[in-house]
Amino acid sequence: MDSLKLNPLEIPEILLLIGESLDRSDLLSCIRVSKNFHRIFIGLVWREITITSSRNPTGRTIYKHKGYIKEIIFNDYTFRASFPKMYGQLQGLKSITYGKRCKWPKPIHLVNQIKVRSSIITSFHLTAIEASLELWKALLECTNLNHLEVYHVDIEVATDLFLQVCKKVRHLELDNAAFQPPINFMSSGDSEYLLPNIHTLRIHNVSIVNNRFSSTGWYCLGMLVKNCPALCSLNICNYSEGDPAAQAKFYRVVHHQRPWTLSNLSDLSINMLIYDKDMATLLRRMTKLKRLCAPYGLIDKLTLQELLADKQEVMDSGQLVQKTRLWRLCETVETLKLNRRSGFAQTILSNCPRLKSLVGVSITVTEIIEGAEWVCTGLTQLAIDLKVDVDQETEEGMTKTRIAFRRLGKLTQLEHIDLADWNSYFEVEWASRGVYRRSLDLRLKSGLDELANLKRLRSLSFERDKHQRIQLEDAEWMVNNWPNLECVLGDLNESSVATLLKKHNISTNQY
Repeated sequence: MDSLKLNPLEIPEILLLIGESLDRSDLLSCIRVSKNFHRIFIGLVWREITITSSRNPTGRTIYKHKGYIKEIIFNDYTFRASFPKMYGQLQGLKSITYGKRCKWPKPIHLVNQIKVRSSIITSFHLTAIEASLELWKALLECTNLNHLEVYHVDIEVATDLFLQVCKKVRHLELDNAAFQPPINFMSSGDSEYLLPNIHTLRIHNVSIVNNRFSSTGWYCLGMLVKNCPALCSLNICNYSEGDPAAQAKFYRVVHHQRPWTLSNLSDLSINMLIYDKDMATLLRRMTKLKRLCAPYGLIDKLTLQELLADKQEVMDSGQLVQKTRLWRLCETVETLKLNRRSGFAQTILSNCPRLKSLVGVSITVTEIIEGAEWVCTGLTQLAIDLKVDVDQETEEGMTKTRIAFRRLGKLTQLEHIDLADWNSYFEVEWASRGVYRRSLDLRLKSGLDELANLKRLRSLSFERDKHQRIQLEDAEWMVNNWPNLECVLGDLNESSVATLLKKHNISTNQY
């Protein structure tokens, strides 16, 4: 019976479970509360340490906690010829991450350090490093390497070995890199260059050098993506490979596969031009969609149709056939970042129940009041171009505006709202003409009080709306009803409004 009187916070197993869900700052606060918390949580605090040239624990501190340290992350650290002795002596060390901006006196020192600790290197970031046969050989011996980032590196030597290294990792990033594909790389029937373990691939400004193929560099990049059959997340932004028209070859390689290999793809970020038909074709092949970011895409009705479709294309005996989806893409998507021209926000908000973030699309007050109820009750970020197409000074217009406010007020999980968001791709042109949108009038008389339940709201933005006339009473209402508000971004015509907000530690962009 005595065991029933035990305090749960004195049971180590329970405390460990709690500790696993806390971040480092919370753990540091907890260990100051009691000796019991200190005894259990100190190991979690020191399990992972980050070392930089400006933040380097003393040898005495490391020695005191050496039994807890399992993982070291080096960021912006300048190494000497050999690995630091006090870290090399840690017997319990299981993982080393070489992060961004690390430096070595000479390339050979880097290679030698990799060789000595090849069994516990799990992540490596290379920036402006001279790629060599010896470097790729050393990384190939890292049995637990699963994360590789290559920034500002010319991959022209021993590219076969580089691709062998890529076969080992789950996460690969190529940023401002130059890549010379091996001779057989373009052979679609050759499995030598399949990268079976890559789940996440990020390609930013990668140029194809000494291209021996009749096709463009975009075709080579398409083949790289195609050779990742386990790919779940693709992020591509490439301005290094010619004019936008050439990008069509990339999409053709990716979505005209026979058979289609990217059946696990659910996170897609294309930060460059993509036409509606190409996006629709990609979505038609995807089984599940969690995240779609295409801020520069010319997205329209074809893409929307695929988001709502209950059928998808699958390969059956070498033929593309239609198959009923278990879930429509709109029912699984959590993040959407699209072009401002994509004026189907109302359809998205009323058909995407799991949506957490919506950025870039446009909507009108009339579309809101005439449309179906919004189902994305878990939405935390909303950055849209909300156009007021009614006269907010008339009784009818104010009634319609209040209905729009009421619809917004039901999204009680919102943390960030931007009601005049414009895609930067078009913003400069419109702003140069002195053309600005008019969004909802953020005043109590227009319906601001309908947002009283947005208790999680942290930021409110209307920077592209130059028509706001927020009064002191409206600002006081915001302070009293939004306890987590941190910033209000936009033109505040009354200096007293900015003064009040700043008095309550709410930042503005008024000077």
